[in-house]
Amino acid sequence: MKTPTQVNEVAIVLPAYNEEKDLPVLLENIRAKMEGASFKYNVVVVDDGSKDRTAEIAREASKIMPLKLVQHEVNKGLGEGIQTGLREGWMLGDVVVVMDSDNTHDPVYIEDMVKVIREGDADIVIASRFQASSIVFGVPFFRQVLSWGCFLMMKTLLPYRNVRDYSTGFRAYRSLTLGRLIKNSGEKLIEESSFACMLELLLRLRWVGARAAEIPYTLRYDLKAGVSKMRIMRTIRRYFTVIGKYWAKDVLPQAEEPSLNELRAQFRARA
Repeated sequence: MKTPTQVNEVAIVLPAYNEEKDLPVLLENIRAKMEGASFKYNVVVVDDGSKDRTAEIAREASKIMPLKLVQHEVNKGLGEGIQTGLREGWMLGDVVVVMDSDNTHDPVYIEDMVKVIREGDADIVIASRFQASSIVFGVPFFRQVLSWGCFLMMKTLLPYRNVRDYSTGFRAYRSLTLGRLIKNSGEKLIEESSFACMLELLLRLRWVGARAAEIPYTLRYDLKAGVSKMRIMRTIRRYFTVIGKYWAKDVLPQAEEPSLNELRAQFRARA
């Protein structure tokens, strides 16, 4: 069933940890690509306790583009960065787009993702490496094996309709759906701090009955200047932990939800 969404504003969330080499290029790319967009945009940079110039770069960029900087005093991990960004973003935009901050994701695809949500075809749109026309440049062999392994595990154990790429960080979320997830999750939206948080978030969205769709895109890992923060073996172990946690979790029954503005008002009243 289609659920069209009016999209006037989009929040672009960038979880960042020591990204001084890649963040300036990405922010300029976002500014250039969003100039002719069919919606207003706001960037939310979540600086997760960086020890380099990440926060300073975000502050400088805020002088020439709509950007909000949120800082963690210490490094808390990707999961906390995503959680902070989603909680900030859904209060700002009708759609929240999360991207990696290492310049591997091209913001040109944001328009395509928003279009799917606007037309009511999905609550979450994934820029997927596993669509037929997708192209991947420069991804290390072990990272590719990890992504394929995650796909095969999920397809077998906890399939999510229309989803093939379970671990990518490039996604667009309908804010009303995020509000429902936050409302049902309590204080902790994501428990995982490792890269397995992307799988956990997807399974939590599956839990609240979010409809998913994927679009093809080109992943430019070869443009990444900084070093990867992923610990491969730890991520694999955490994947199994997350799957075990959600193995027997029943999908919540669908119920009539308040509007986005009503949900936001409820959360503001609690603050």
